[in-house]
Amino acid sequence: MPNGNMPTWEEWDQQLDEGQRQYSLYKILQSIDGRLVSLEKRKRIDTGASIVSGAAGGFLAMIGKWAFWK
Repeated sequence: MPNGNMPTWEEWDQQLDEGQRQYSLYKILQSIDGRLVSLEKRKRIDTGASIVSGAAGGFLAMIGKWAFWK
């Protein structure tokens, strides 16, 4: 396997037996699962940052409107 994760089609079709194919699929799914977990964590952080910055921006807009556009 050239990149260590995904076998080429020739390897998959001609060189790997059924057990090796299943193990290769297992390794690929494990690597994807790790990436999904990190993306889910990042999504929560990004959501929190969006909420905080939206609230701060709304508060500053209210202050600006009150201070400058009476």
